[in-house]
Amino acid sequence: MKKLSLVVATMLISHTSTFAEEIENDWTLNGNIRAAFISDSNDIKDSNEMHDLAVGGSINILTPEIKGFKVGSTFYTSQPLFGQKTDAWLTEQDNGSYSYIGEAYITGNIFGKTSVILGRKVIDTPFANSDDIGMAPNSFEVYLVQNRDLENFVFTAGRVTKWAGHDAPTRGSFTDLTGGDGVSVTAVNYADTDLGVEAQAWYYHLDNFKANIDVGISYVDATYSIDIDDQTSLSASGQFARYQHINGDENDGSVIGLSAEANYDSLTVGIAYNQADGDIAPLDGFGGGPFYTSGDLLTISTSGKDSSALAFTTCYSLNDQVSFSAGYIGFTPKKGSEIYEFDFGTSYSFDDNLAIDLYIESWTQQNSSNSDKTDQYFEYSVFANYSF
Repeated sequence: MKKLSLVVATMLISHTSTFAEEIENDWTLNGNIRAAFISDSNDIKDSNEMHDLAVGGSINILTPEIKGFKVGSTFYTSQPLFGQKTDAWLTEQDNGSYSYIGEAYITGNIFGKTSVILGRKVIDTPFANSDDIGMAPNSFEVYLVQNRDLENFVFTAGRVTKWAGHDAPTRGSFTDLTGGDGVSVTAVNYADTDLGVEAQAWYYHLDNFKANIDVGISYVDATYSIDIDDQTSLSASGQFARYQHINGDENDGSVIGLSAEANYDSLTVGIAYNQADGDIAPLDGFGGGPFYTSGDLLTISTSGKDSSALAFTTCYSLNDQVSFSAGYIGFTPKKGSEIYEFDFGTSYSFDDNLAIDLYIESWTQQNSSNSDKTDQYFEYSVFANYSF
């Protein structure tokens, strides 16, 4: 469910800093200014069109490396403008402004190829990710250890306890992920560029996720890519997620997914499928979720348990500055009418610092009083981002 273009996401979320040997004692300061407008409407009787207009951004500071460690911090803010009829997409959940320290962390090697990340940090994992579709990405309070002793492998273990940002209950302050001690995480990632293979396996234990029930989420996926020639490439991917109530009713559920993508020069087309089964409806976790059929706004969790989803996507880069994308996702729930989403986006990068993105979404959702009917929704939005 990432909404911003790859160019913008790279500029604003990664905060990547490369320290050359001769300048390793320098501090790094960067940030962005973001302005956004969103308009929402629907065909529900007596409903009002909503408008969100806000300006904000972030500023990031990273210390020089000291004995193998660095300390980073990022400040985020969002300020709504002109008293809009808001649906709280760009504001705090109560429609007000917010400002907070979204990152405050230390990272570095503790021995050999073993490193730690401690503190509040923007991270991207399958079920806990940045999902930067508003004014600030999700960030998490983490205590993670990573090891890279084996070539092509990364092993991760630790805990994630709190979060803030767009998807969190309170965007401008950190709140607990669960009613218990948070989420325990273990993972292994594998990547071999020569073979064209990437794979990952994750396990999340959600302590007291709801009603004193612990939830376990197991997830694996793999992608194989091949270059046909200098202009043409193909890739195929598969994923599997399983949810299980560890105590209580001991219900479980699963999601399988397949996707294929073809790229020729500046054109990319893709098709994806997900199938959900079992007693538990799919969970997106803490962020946008990992599912292949995720649109800008909806995922297979929208259609619930025992449902399926089919997606078609395309992207075309006119040149280094202009790109277009479009997608259709159809969701078939076990009960009720089919749900769908159409997405269209275009991005224009003036230079390495300034980019503007336009997004248009049309989608349906189940009628709250009659599941055999759906309500129609429409949204368009503009994001302008300047990085420095």
